[in-house]
Amino acid sequence: MNAVAQLYRKLDPLRPLAADEDALYVDWQHELDPGTVDVKSRLVRAFVRNATPQRPITRLLTGHKGSGKTTELNRVASALHSGAGGKKVFVSTLYAQRWLDIEDVQPEDLVLQIVRQLVTDLQAAGMQLGAQRFTGFFSSLRDRLRGTRLESVDVGIDPLTFSFALNDFPTARPEFRDVLRGQLPTVYDLVNRELLPAARTHLAAQGFEDVLLVIDDLDKIPQKVLSEQGLTNHENLFLDNASTLRAISCSLLMTIPIELAYSPAQGRLRDDYGAAIGTIPLVTVEDREGTPVPAGIHALAEVVGRRARVAFGESTTDALAAARRIFATEDDLHRVLHLSGGHLRSLLVMLTELLDWVDELPVPSATLNRYVPRAAKDLARGLLPEAKEVLRAVATTKEASSDPRFFELLRNHYVFAYEAGEDEYWYDVNPLLAEIKL
Repeated sequence: MNAVAQLYRKLDPLRPLAADEDALYVDWQHELDPGTVDVKSRLVRAFVRNATPQRPITRLLTGHKGSGKTTELNRVASALHSGAGGKKVFVSTLYAQRWLDIEDVQPEDLVLQIVRQLVTDLQAAGMQLGAQRFTGFFSSLRDRLRGTRLESVDVGIDPLTFSFALNDFPTARPEFRDVLRGQLPTVYDLVNRELLPAARTHLAAQGFEDVLLVIDDLDKIPQKVLSEQGLTNHENLFLDNASTLRAISCSLLMTIPIELAYSPAQGRLRDDYGAAIGTIPLVTVEDREGTPVPAGIHALAEVVGRRARVAFGESTTDALAAARRIFATEDDLHRVLHLSGGHLRSLLVMLTELLDWVDELPVPSATLNRYVPRAAKDLARGLLPEAKEVLRAVATTKEASSDPRFFELLRNHYVFAYEAGEDEYWYDVNPLLAEIKL
């Protein structure tokens, strides 16, 4: 396999890093601002110091899609599970996109999948579940499905078979939800009064002092307006049904969409969940005034270099030298790092797209010069004149816009949100768009 193919595999934009991939992981938040406590450290401390079985807590996490939330969550879960923070916490992680239609998520669906994941992870930890109550509940649920399009669904002692069946019967979801909605109190009773107490006793023998549910991928739910009054599916799920999502009696760490977290609903979210919203920020490559931030550029180069070093099979510790090998000049490398805007997935996407243009390394400067305007035009293709007006305002003010299109532009990576330290926040237009006239 040649160097281009090897590098391509290591730059996969859609694969989060596992917690043990230290050779590829860059703790860039610490490198960018050593004096600031990064998000994952704050989360570990919160669940170690504040959460108890008698007093579960909830934390919300947001950030741009592709900013590295899943990678950071994997490391938070690993630290808690291993007791690195000073207390061992059993972590059950639901990757919602694997089990739910992310375009159509309702509270009932999510609760069912949380329970399924918790049951699955406890069984994997060696716990023998008391099946009688579960069997009785799901047998009752099966009886209630008679006469619906889900009558033929095979029900076991846990929701696992439902997970697969519902994917095959999308038009039957409303009927299933109607049935399940009335049964949620029974589900909570089973989990809170029987499953979790037994689980905590079982897990205590393994040194675990608490249980944490991590729900990832919910930040990927696209926003939809549900009513003439402007109620969105985000508000319906995360605000109107906050008590439903928090009804299981253990601590919860959940991702939420950035356009909800940064909206006027932020205050309600803090009140309903009892905590500030954590953010996985973008890597700051320029400050608010447009001055380059060398530490941010260095951190991004380290991200690329570590992957290149592994791809090339190099034992040297100099990751930056490996990153420079990708491009004809160091200026070309820095140009790509800058054009990513500090958004990690955008950086990896640009790199993999560039590799599609060449058969061998380094990428010639002429190739990069042809690629960049093409990528910029592709990004701008879907922009309407009204949206361009909003972008021009953001580029000038570095502030959020009152235009309702702003949050759609934020979600779709036309606008990036930045923060520096603990109290400085601003917005800017995706740097790729500066390559063309808006």
